Amino acid sequence: MRISPIVLPLGLTLAACAPVEPAAPVEAGHGMAVVKVTATYRERILLTPGHVFKVRIEDVSRADAPAEVLAEHTETLDGRGPPYEATLGFPRSQVDPRHTYAARAEIRDAEGGLRFVTDTRYVVLTQGARNEVDIVMVSARP
Repeated sequence: MRISPIVLPLGLTLAACAPVEPAAPVEAGHGMAVVKVTATYRERILLTPGHVFKVRIEDVSRADAPAEVLAEHTETLDGRGPPYEATLGFPRSQVDPRHTYAARAEIRDAEGGLRFVTDTRYVVLTQGARNEVDIVMVSARP
């Protein structure tokens, strides 16, 4: 019984050193993949009620073609400040490990004018990318 104080810590150490597999889409049961998006902007302003926050997960693999939307989430902000969070789910069968997927976010005002938008590619799901992404949007107004 004197060996157990040595074996347990050794086993935990070896488990911690095990290689980590690339992230695969988190399954939410029944073959669903899930991506969690947190979006914010750097400006220190609070948007008035009526602004609409939209997040999409898109297949951006084809260079000269429009992106295919896998999932979309839209909500009215009603004066809430950032960060904004959304969890998007879609059938895992839509994910091709050879393709590239990206999360995009935007905020539009009550009249539909673009206020904040993603200007950087935020890769998710495949090619070692995670299923959680933090998006920083930029102002669409000069």
